[in-house]
Amino acid sequence: MSAQVAKANLVDAYKTLVQRFDRAKTQWDDKAAQDFQRQVIEPIEPRLRAAVKSFEHVSELIAQVRRECGDDVEG
Repeated sequence: MSAQVAKANLVDAYKTLVQRFDRAKTQWDDKAAQDFQRQVIEPIEPRLRAAVKSFEHVSELIAQVRRECGDDVEG
């Protein structure tokens, strides 16, 4: 799996998580839900952004290695 595919999968999974939690909040609206959002859901976004940056950096490094090694085939 390429770094770009892994990044896309991670972003898609996060979007799905947020959508499903938003749906759950229509039925689950108490202190436990608020705590769960604050302690579990909200901390994911900054970690996701850091992971996305890392995937992008790895992709750039792989492209550089391919250029320098003469392997310009993507994969």
